[in-house]
Amino acid sequence: MANEEHGALLKQGVETWNQWREENPQLVPDLSQSELSRANLNEANFSGVNLQNADLRMANLTDANLQGADLSGADLRGANLRGVNLNQANLTGTDLNGAYLTLVNFIDANLTAVNLSEANLRIANLSGANLSEANLRIANLSGANLSEANLRMANLSEANLRMANLSEANLEKTQVLSANFNKAILTGTCLQEWQIDSTTNLDEVICDYIYLQTGQQKRYPNQGTFTPGEFTELWRQHLNTVQVKVSPEVTQVQDSPVQQTNAVVASVPEVKVEIQQPHQPPVNYTATAGAPEIKVDIQPPVYHSVMPRVSEGADNSSQPPSPSDSTIIQPNLQQAVSEVHRLLEQLDQDLSEPKWSEVAAEIQQLLHELTQTCPTRTPLEKVIAVAAAIKQIESNPPLKVKVIEAVQSAGIARLQEYIEHPLSKILLPAIAEWN
Repeated sequence: MANEEHGALLKQGVETWNQWREENPQLVPDLSQSELSRANLNEANFSGVNLQNADLRMANLTDANLQGADLSGADLRGANLRGVNLNQANLTGTDLNGAYLTLVNFIDANLTAVNLSEANLRIANLSGANLSEANLRIANLSGANLSEANLRMANLSEANLRMANLSEANLEKTQVLSANFNKAILTGTCLQEWQIDSTTNLDEVICDYIYLQTGQQKRYPNQGTFTPGEFTELWRQHLNTVQVKVSPEVTQVQDSPVQQTNAVVASVPEVKVEIQQPHQPPVNYTATAGAPEIKVDIQPPVYHSVMPRVSEGADNSSQPPSPSDSTIIQPNLQQAVSEVHRLLEQLDQDLSEPKWSEVAAEIQQLLHELTQTCPTRTPLEKVIAVAAAIKQIESNPPLKVKVIEAVQSAGIARLQEYIEHPLSKILLPAIAEWN
């Protein structure tokens, strides 16, 4: 728990707090688990401070000094951290979803398993930072310095890394699906088992060589450097390759006690198929009679179709199938495409629901806090409370963007299902009129 004396000093204002820090440099302030949401902490001196599990949602920390601070488990969703010094800070398990982090210094910071999804890290300095298992999905890292950063098993899907410096970074098992690496620097980067797809943008990447194994092992090319554009072309060709291995094994059909006219007793092939795509584990499937139905999910693109060959032990004396037989085994392509579209739409909706619920929770919390201080007995008082909520949302650009996206994507009726507050019926229609 926070030290009550330290918390009281901070409530007197940043100027008083900073002066006290200067006069007591030997003390390590304890503000753990403090309630500081929406607080104005501009230029505050929090160097070395214990802020474990502190609530700093939507707080203004512009140009604050958090060097060496312990922010593990802290909630910084939607916070403004522009120009903050977080060098050597501990942010393990911190939630920075939607935070504004432009020009932030994270040099040698510990960001293990941190949530930075949709965060604005434009031109941030993350050199040498530990971002293993971090969630950086849809984050803006354009122009960021990620040299020598550890991004092992991080999620960079749909992230913007345009002109970012990733030289000698570790991208082992990192997800970069649909990420934008346009003009990024990847020289000396470890790309062991990184997960990439055809939508990953590698145009104009600057790369002299890479490592295919951690510890700067398996340099590629072995000697010299890539020619301009060679790295991008290499991965494009690799993505266009799909390997299908077929190993038929013949199983003898047992004699049947039932006599059948014109029956043909033959060896029925048991076909084993191994499907291997770049950076994906092989999928093995054995086709046998009566086998349970399974679904094999293969990442696109699939450019080649390979038919399995039946072993020589199989009976080839049967006649070619009739047109009616061919009709039975041919798939209904239009129906299959429609089903895929339906599944993708459902998946998109399922993935969006947690995001909507998070926005709804923030709106509900905001309305709850306002109704604690503002009367809402009369219609006029309710309108005044809603106006105050709108002002709070507009003053926080990251939150405003999330709220607008949620209203447009989920709809007012859907969002109201997540918000257990009567004022939401007034607030959400007003927000829907925003552009």
